[in-house]
Amino acid sequence: MFTYKKLINFFKQLSIFDEISSILEWDMATLMPLKSRSSRIKQIKVLIQRKNEIFNEIKKLNLFKKINPSKLKKFEKRNFNLMQKEFDIFSNIPSKLMLRNQKLSVECEGKWREAKKNNNFNIVKKDLTNLFKSIKEKAKILSDLWGISEYDALLSLYDQSFDSEDITKFTTEIESFIKTNYGQFIKNYKQKKILDFDSFLSEKEQFELSKFIMNKFNFNFNKGRVDTSLHPFCGGFSDDIRITTRFNKKDFFSSFDALMHETGHALYEFGLPKSLKNQLIGKSGGMSLHESQSLFIEMQITKTKEFNFFLENLLKKKFNKSSLPWKSKNLFLKRNEIKKSFIRIESDEVHYPLHIIHRFNIEKKLVNDEKLISFLPDIWNAEFKKIFDLEVNSDNEGCLQDIHWFSGDFGYFPTYLIGAMIAAQLKNTLNKEVIDINKKIKTGNFKFITKWLNEKIHVHGNKFSVDEILLKASGHKLNPIFYKNHLKNRYLK
Repeated sequence: MFTYKKLINFFKQLSIFDEISSILEWDMATLMPLKSRSSRIKQIKVLIQRKNEIFNEIKKLNLFKKINPSKLKKFEKRNFNLMQKEFDIFSNIPSKLMLRNQKLSVECEGKWREAKKNNNFNIVKKDLTNLFKSIKEKAKILSDLWGISEYDALLSLYDQSFDSEDITKFTTEIESFIKTNYGQFIKNYKQKKILDFDSFLSEKEQFELSKFIMNKFNFNFNKGRVDTSLHPFCGGFSDDIRITTRFNKKDFFSSFDALMHETGHALYEFGLPKSLKNQLIGKSGGMSLHESQSLFIEMQITKTKEFNFFLENLLKKKFNKSSLPWKSKNLFLKRNEIKKSFIRIESDEVHYPLHIIHRFNIEKKLVNDEKLISFLPDIWNAEFKKIFDLEVNSDNEGCLQDIHWFSGDFGYFPTYLIGAMIAAQLKNTLNKEVIDINKKIKTGNFKFITKWLNEKIHVHGNKFSVDEILLKASGHKLNPIFYKNHLKNRYLK
């Protein structure tokens, strides 16, 4: 046990370095001066070098070979396996490649901001090409190490519960369902009488509204903060959560929805087991579960009729919004409007899965043929036309809209679709377990939701796979039927 504890202590140090990196990345996306990026690259380089030193020390001491996994307890064994996988990554990927990958990622993200500002992919094209080449090198090494495809190797860096074959089955079923019912979704929505807002919410009011609701979900502002950035995200770590949002003058609830989404991420981080802090088993159970928590709060709770009933009263009380467009029925319809959109984070639940499927299809193409990355706008636009039957008119409403690829996160997008499915499955269970749930939501009682999620998901950390944790929480492995039923119940009634 002494050797196992020594291994844990090394990984706790590695975890703290990751926390430092996360804060540096948040700063880079929000407050860091434009000309400071080169210094930030040097800082991150030092952290990576220090992490390599720790892994080399683990290797030198031969800690993994000195531990007999069969003598470990169940969750110790799980923790050991998670550490082993992390160790294998650092042991097999040359430190020069790691450093180059991180440097290119920071540089490319910076160029993406410039490209987005100028609505011009060509500004970031060279940087993205170089970054993707280094990611492909990493994917090839991990592919050979684990005996899986290069794309599956990238997917496993974000979620180890599902591979590309599993995801393809899910995407095929969901896409088929949406296409089969699409005409009815649109017809049903067009029959609704929807009023445009006759006044507006200022950025200050949107911010005030969001923070008030975050408090209602028990977001701890003593351990978290909210800022603005080009792309909404949740960073930091369980004791220091950093959330960002962006404002859309044409959509008063765009920032609100983004903050509800990121609040779900934050609540998960806050709720992780304190006794396992800085151990891999004490971290989240993968990004699909993480996205399920954000989509649960955003889509399964704050888009409901019951929540909009509470929202109507709140808007009237706080901002004197009492006209017909601000009544709950209209708020529900406006906030669940079904229409094709170029932008993923502003899309409705019917179109959202198609945005993820679109990116999933592109990622597979890019990983199979590295040279295609230089033609990303053309590939993006052609694939978008296939799924949405819309012509993309600019890079900003096309391939530049998301930060993920430009910061090196190839393989992340599928976690959004899996997360949406998990969220629907969890909501189905919550409805059965809490008899007066609608009354609670109508009256603004949301802390019971956070408590329920904490008991079902958060406190388990990374002890289980997605299917294992869903079996415990809902009695079923992940099943698309719950997401399909959710869409029918919300948009076809």
